[in-house]
Amino acid sequence: MPNATEKKKASICSAVGIIGVLLFFLAMLFCLLFWIPDDAWVAVGFLAFYGVILLTVIAGILIALRQRLREIKSGEEEEAKKY
Repeated sequence: MPNATEKKKASICSAVGIIGVLLFFLAMLFCLLFWIPDDAWVAVGFLAFYGVILLTVIAGILIALRQRLREIKSGEEEEAKKY
């Protein structure tokens, strides 16, 4: 059974991996902005919208990671195993 340190490490590694992939997608969206003609404001709007969505998902992942680390620290998971 993994101890608290291993659980923290696994939680952080998975969050960092997912955030890395999302940041890669965000970088690709940013690169696309340079290839769009100046008169294509609709396309820029859609790309900006997708960028905001990606940033919101990253913020959600960070919030969930913080909650998970609190659960591990407080031992909630160990308490739940008793029932």
